[in-house]
Amino acid sequence: MFLPREIAACRRRADEAGGGEKPPEDFYNVRVNRRKVYERDGHMCRYCGTPVTAYTATLDHLTPVAAGGTNGIDNLVTACLACNTRKGKKPIGDFLADQNPT
Repeated sequence: MFLPREIAACRRRADEAGGGEKPPEDFYNVRVNRRKVYERDGHMCRYCGTPVTAYTATLDHLTPVAAGGTNGIDNLVTACLACNTRKGKKPIGDFLADQNPT
């Protein structure tokens, strides 16, 4: 069984009609897109403010992929390895609450 986007005639027809589906951009696995996230965040860890380099930076999913998060730019932030490791699979709210107990 084929999906409509996998059939050349359907794909051409959809593109001609302007209804061609555009896959979401992957900002986690595509190197040039990863750099865009680092630049957006000023090459600083969004959790602790530590400056990071291209060699020490990691990307963290605000909503973990295991919980339905995506690799879209709105779900990724720059993090240092220490913060990314501490956060693990926790939702962002739980992680921040652990960082700033009141």
